[in-house]
Amino acid sequence: MEILLTRFLSDALGVTLTGRLDNLGDLPTDWRTHLQLAEDSGCAWVAWLTAGGPIAVCGKPDLQGSRRISAYLLLVEWRDTLSGHHSLWCYCNPKRPTEWTVGRGRQNEPR
Repeated sequence: MEILLTRFLSDALGVTLTGRLDNLGDLPTDWRTHLQLAEDSGCAWVAWLTAGGPIAVCGKPDLQGSRRISAYLLLVEWRDTLSGHHSLWCYCNPKRPTEWTVGRGRQNEPR
């Protein structure tokens, strides 16, 4: 999952990643609680340094939806220092990890 999230940052967002951040203590204080809650609920997260500062992303998989469409269906949330917090539903074919389809989730989809 961490590789998939890293590919999301580099390929879907076009961010140049310069160094991995593995410790929550290396991130801004207001990000730590959010990422710790994600980790405690079983969601994967990864953080990187970029030219614009740190960026962190976490992914919450939708297992039923993934099985239904034969792809990785995720709620992806990310934070960066330039534009703040973002989230969206997206999916990625496991055979094409650099190609992502993104969009808004419907209200009845799991969050």
